[in-house]
Amino acid sequence: MPETIEQMLREVFGDSLSRLNNFQSEQVKKLTSKLQEIARDSIKEDLVRMEHEISDLRERVATLETERAQKAADGLESAF
Repeated sequence: MPETIEQMLREVFGDSLSRLNNFQSEQVKKLTSKLQEIARDSIKEDLVRMEHEISDLRERVATLETERAQKAADGLESAF
């Protein structure tokens, strides 16, 4: 009587179990590789989106600084 399920499977399937384990390992490697590729693509898309957002924010800050400087200059002119 086999002591473990793995031993029982070896007795029943013999060398097929080894091939099954190899197949499983290959499939796990493929899935892991695909998942990593998807994650990399997702991160790249997020970085591009964030770069655009940062660019927009920089433009808005520059506009606000220009407006603030103009208001300050207008305030100085009205003081004289």
